[in-house]
Amino acid sequence: MKKLLLILFTASLALALTACGKSEAAKAVDDQIAAIGEVTLESEQQIADAEAAVAALAEEDLKQLDNQDKLVQARADYEALVVEEAAGKVEEAIAAIGTVTLDSGEAIANARSLYDGSTAEVQAAVENAADLEAAEASLTDLQVEEVTRLIDAIGTVSMESAEQIDAAQDAYDALPAEAAAKVGNAAALESAAAQLKALKQETAQSLLSTMRLEDDKVRGLKFYYPSALRFYSNGSWAADIRCFILPYLGMEGDRVWLRLLCNYTDDDWVFYKQLTFAVDGERYYKTFSYFDVTRNNGGGDVWEYIDLEVSDADVEMLWAIANSQETIVRFEGDDYSHDLTITDGDKQAIRDVLTVYEALS
Repeated sequence: MKKLLLILFTASLALALTACGKSEAAKAVDDQIAAIGEVTLESEQQIADAEAAVAALAEEDLKQLDNQDKLVQARADYEALVVEEAAGKVEEAIAAIGTVTLDSGEAIANARSLYDGSTAEVQAAVENAADLEAAEASLTDLQVEEVTRLIDAIGTVSMESAEQIDAAQDAYDALPAEAAAKVGNAAALESAAAQLKALKQETAQSLLSTMRLEDDKVRGLKFYYPSALRFYSNGSWAADIRCFILPYLGMEGDRVWLRLLCNYTDDDWVFYKQLTFAVDGERYYKTFSYFDVTRNNGGGDVWEYIDLEVSDADVEMLWAIANSQETIVRFEGDDYSHDLTITDGDKQAIRDVLTVYEALS
């Protein structure tokens, strides 16, 4: 009995001496680790602070730690939660695709972007990754079917087929190479586009024959003016000159370009420096220097006109004018202005010039 008591006393003394031997620094870090408790996604700062505290310990203090393994486990648990949360977001994006339709492209692209942007660990944790691949395959099949339908819908090619052909071509061009190879009537689309191009060129030549040609053989330039544009007649002002906004064509070999004549004619000056185009409620503006405008007078009338280069934006505006219900152009100076309503005849003239330009350029 005495021997047993001696052993217990010795063990208790050893434990007491050990406890008393742990440094204050080691005890503080152990307490800091214990305070982490159950690991959540909000535990990262506590874990990082504890890791920093461990790294700052002296070697003799580090040997006295009891909770270092708990800290390692806390870090592992936290990283697992991060992976789980990220994987959950990807899974939600994939699940949000639902039944695949032609309108599912954005949802599928979003899910694919999230998945591809994830780490390998997150990707491995995504449980419905196969659903994403299946959705992509379904969308491709639907797109191939839609392109096939659009091509079939073109039918007999005419000048009115441009919109249908463009829609089918845009849809076909948007397909990945593997999907495009599945479109069985792709050759029909190519044929339709070629037929439309030939029709446009034929129409362009027919329209050109109705336009007034100025052939500058010295410079090798040709200019085609729509019949509605009566600006000069045998080098003189035309008797029926009027206000107008009309484009014309320039050609040099195979090169084709557009210019725009903006003419104001009346019995008094406007001295315009700005043009405002009100096209079915839309507004377009052109401004220039006072000295860019050519001015002349005679027979009681005045003329103010400018000959402008035409940009892509101007082409868009001219098409809008040609197809508008109502277009009003304001010639505007500092003190005076004049409003011109574009006639149906001039709209057709604009349409004809643009048709030739797009066919030949």
